[in-house]
Amino acid sequence: MRRREFFRDALDESIRAAQKGFISLQETFTEVNDSVQDALDDTPGKGDFFDSYEMSYSLTLAYPREMFEQMARDQDIPYEGVETIDIANELYKRGVI
Repeated sequence: MRRREFFRDALDESIRAAQKGFISLQETFTEVNDSVQDALDDTPGKGDFFDSYEMSYSLTLAYPREMFEQMARDQDIPYEGVETIDIANELYKRGVI
């Protein structure tokens, strides 16, 4: 009878340890998923990228304004008297660039 109790207790202890491990693993995956989602939410074009020419240099200052004007014309976006950064931002919002 003592052997049965020993094995029953050992099995119960193993199941409890496995459940704790599984819960810990779930929490870890949730944290990793949240971190990945935060990184994805911080992509260029959202927030600070179009706030200044310095932040958007790779797009707005590296290419000639004429290129943005042509794309704006093709999309029926007004561009005369509009800053290049604003044209680029609108083109980005529309998925052109």
